[in-house]
Amino acid sequence: MHGDESSPFGENEAQQILEAGWRQGSVFRPPMSPALPVPVPFDDENEWFVVCTQSCTVVSRDLAGDPHIEFLVAKAIGHYKGNSQEATGKVLRRFHLPVSGLANVPALECDINRRFFVPRTLCLAHPPETCITVSEDDARNLAGWISRDYTRIALPNELVIRAKGLFDTIQTALKKNIKSGERLSSSIDKILVRWSPDSELQGGVYQLDILFLCADEAADLRLNSLLEAKLQPFTEEGGHDGVRLKFANAVKSETFLSQLDGYTRLSEWDYLSNLGDVAEDGH
Repeated sequence: MHGDESSPFGENEAQQILEAGWRQGSVFRPPMSPALPVPVPFDDENEWFVVCTQSCTVVSRDLAGDPHIEFLVAKAIGHYKGNSQEATGKVLRRFHLPVSGLANVPALECDINRRFFVPRTLCLAHPPETCITVSEDDARNLAGWISRDYTRIALPNELVIRAKGLFDTIQTALKKNIKSGERLSSSIDKILVRWSPDSELQGGVYQLDILFLCADEAADLRLNSLLEAKLQPFTEEGGHDGVRLKFANAVKSETFLSQLDGYTRLSEWDYLSNLGDVAEDGH
């Protein structure tokens, strides 16, 4: 796709893009013509483009500062389950985005590996598919899923290998039902981590600190009762499997920012968090 980035652009053009309906989560199918080549594999009968770029950038007045818009390719799917791994962001490479306006298509499956940039002037020449709508909440969830691709932390490979049993134990506890099918993870606001050394050890022991911020005191007590005994081998002086653990949990409203110094969000487990919250943290 090509565009003339040197053309005049300002408030009127930005307003035109806004009024056309362009924003993050907008759905678009380009006209098939030599003037608009598609730079990725694309099925023009069963697939669409979805805007990845934040809405404020999509409608920016500054073309020099914000010259491009990013799309990803999404294919139509015939079945959608709101609690599926793809809908809740558990699958890193695919996300099921609910849509309205497509007959027999409740959602589009977004592919994180098929993304590309085009000149933002495209939005002046072509409108999005206004008959296909995405709710504000679902657009925020899309943003949260995209954010996870950029914010994943890089633990040392050796630490990940050694801590597999530890992580499996924690994730099993977080998936426990606490009431009416609601998982404990739904009451965990954030999972934060710090570790040392930040290198690939051949021997020795990794020090791993994990902090759980709980939504309320009930979740705080429940999490502690599920983990305290099971994690004891890792919290002892010599650690276990080459990992010495210090874990703590606290109620978010009772935690000061200074207590989080040195910690990083454990984004590998962000699928246990609300996608909209991830989107807010990433902005």
